[in-house]
Amino acid sequence: MNRRTVLGVLGLTAALAGAGFGHDVGAQARLAIGGRRSNFGQRRVRPGFMPDPINVNITSGGTIDASTLGLGAGCVGWLTQQPDYIVRLTGTSANLRMYVTSTADVTLLVNSADAHWHCNDDSYGGTNPSVDLPNSPRGQYDIWVGSYRSGVTAPSVLHITELSSNHP
Repeated sequence: MNRRTVLGVLGLTAALAGAGFGHDVGAQARLAIGGRRSNFGQRRVRPGFMPDPINVNITSGGTIDASTLGLGAGCVGWLTQQPDYIVRLTGTSANLRMYVTSTADVTLLVNSADAHWHCNDDSYGGTNPSVDLPNSPRGQYDIWVGSYRSGVTAPSVLHITELSSNHP
């Protein structure tokens, strides 16, 4: 199923949710996936990109509670409707990794090019999240940096890398 088909299915699902069918699944339509707009920019990258990592200043947080969207048990935090950043990968990457550094407790949600959701709250014993995507296909990656608590925003840095993590 390609991304356009997924968006159509989400639109139909949202319509059904409005009619009282499948409310949790329809909640996914509250996020703008697969679009061209983001809060803090976008970048087209090819495997082997330099410099590595790409570092993007972002302010976390929003008014949408990720835990109500039916994306999975690990998807938490408060988000905006639009992704915070969009990466368009032009080829397959052996290891695409995204992580966030912040002094606040932040979360990370990624809708990958194959239309799967990847979420993380805390990684490696700290409050900074990370998502590893081995064998990442070409296409668009929509990325949200959420705040763990409602009403909280925090300066954060999104890091995008192909370098392997030094954590287990």
